[in-house]
Amino acid sequence: MRLPIPDFTCNQSVILTKIYQSETDDYNRPKKDKPVTINNCIVQLATQYTGTNENRQLVANGAVYFYTAVSSPFPELTKDNLGSVIEYDGQKYTLKTINEYHEPFSNELYGYKLEVL
Repeated sequence: MRLPIPDFTCNQSVILTKIYQSETDDYNRPKKDKPVTINNCIVQLATQYTGTNENRQLVANGAVYFYTAVSSPFPELTKDNLGSVIEYDGQKYTLKTINEYHEPFSNELYGYKLEVL
């Protein structure tokens, strides 16, 4: 059973540059892939904090949602890709959190929620 995501709600595009923390290039920097445009995703920009009063810490500037049935091309992401760069509307964000969503009965990957800073 696939949870329905209406195609018309996924009307944003982002440019994803995947970074691999476990691999390095010739200059001992994390390996990067070429930038890829991901179409049909959802971008929700909203500053998120943790803590209270003067002891607050910035957690994220927003979230990006990719869905297997809608987003094209659908990227394969792991915790090794933390630190990847997502560009939206001319602004670059760093990938801080990868949340995987799985279908309830089949446990197939349904999509990602990516928190960016």
